[in-house]
Amino acid sequence: MSKATVKKLHWRSKVQESFVPLGGGSGELGVAIGGGADYGEFPFVTAAPGGGATVGDVILEIGGTPVLGMTLGDVRGVLNSCPHPIRIKTVSPGSTLCKDLRLYLSKCFTPGSMDSQLQQVIRENLYLRAVPCE
Repeated sequence: MSKATVKKLHWRSKVQESFVPLGGGSGELGVAIGGGADYGEFPFVTAAPGGGATVGDVILEIGGTPVLGMTLGDVRGVLNSCPHPIRIKTVSPGSTLCKDLRLYLSKCFTPGSMDSQLQQVIRENLYLRAVPCE
């Protein structure tokens, strides 16, 4: 008997693009976020009362700006500066791309692969906040 090989889909094939509306009549955004590089995590959706996003999803881009590796404050700044409705790209966390930023950065990927390129974007965003010491 031979076992059937099941090919797992890459996380990139599961990316969802949605629009975040303003919440109700209060003018607040219809999404709340948590995580961020300052907590060692990818930014993720913590509440989505306005719909358009799923709680727990990792946020890849906001308004076309890659936010992986940014601090929570920087991600909120990008979110608040975008025209409405805000276009966001998210992906459900999985075994390769989970909420743990440090775990993802510690993995070795084939040079030039999507994951390797994503690691480079994350590092570039992290280095924006790096302070040289002498």
